[in-house]
Amino acid sequence: MRLQRYMAYLLVIFMCHFAFASAATAAPHKNSPAKNSASGAKNPKSDGVFVNNHYVLGSVMKMNGYHSDQPTVIIVDKGSHFTYALQLQDRGVVRVLTISNAIGSQDKPTPSGRYVVTGKKQYPEWIVPKTIKGKKRKYAPYNQDRNNPLGVAAIYLNKYELLLHGTNQPNLIRKSVSHGCIRHSNSDISRLYGMVRAGTPVYVVRRFKGTVLNKSDFGARKSA
Repeated sequence: MRLQRYMAYLLVIFMCHFAFASAATAAPHKNSPAKNSASGAKNPKSDGVFVNNHYVLGSVMKMNGYHSDQPTVIIVDKGSHFTYALQLQDRGVVRVLTISNAIGSQDKPTPSGRYVVTGKKQYPEWIVPKTIKGKKRKYAPYNQDRNNPLGVAAIYLNKYELLLHGTNQPNLIRKSVSHGCIRHSNSDISRLYGMVRAGTPVYVVRRFKGTVLNKSDFGARKSA
C-alpha cells in the first residue's frame, strides 16, 4: 500500500513539472525582442503604411479617385493580365486605375523587373526592331496609318526597349501575344498616359500579391 502511494506521489510531481515546462516554452519572455512575422526582422520600424520603408501588396486593395498632385506607381501584373496605377493617399496605398493588358508571348516574354518611365508620346511612329521580320521598317502614326500597332500613345521605359502602348488589335487584349511590350486598348492607354511622368516607377511582376514596393517609389513627381 505504501509503495502504491509513493508511486502516485511521484506521478503527480512529474505531471506538474511537465505542465510548467510546456507553459514556459509556449509563452515568450516579456523582455524578448519583437519580430516581424513576415520578414523575421527585429523591431520593425513602421509609420502606419510602410514597414522598414517597404510596402507589400495584398490580394485586396482599396479603390479611390486619382489625385493629380500625388505620385503614381504602375504595376503590370502578367499573371492576371491587369495593369494597375497606385497612389499613396490619406487612406494609405490605393488603386486609382485598373485596366486590362496583353503581354509578351511564350517565345518573346515580357521581362519582369522594376523600370522607370523615360518619356511618353501621343501618336508615335513605329520604327520596327530588326528582330521582327516580315514587316516594313517604319509605320506612320496611328491617326495616319491604322496598321501602326502602337495605337494612340506609347509610354517608354528605361530597359529592353520596353513600352506600354495602345494597339490596333483590341481583340488580343488579355492574351500573351506581343513581342515583349505591354499592350492596352487605346482608351485605356489614354487614361494611363495622363497619370505618369518621367521617373514614374513601373513594376512588371508575375503576381500582384506579394510584390514589395519601396517608400521612395512614392516620392515627389517630376514634370511631364
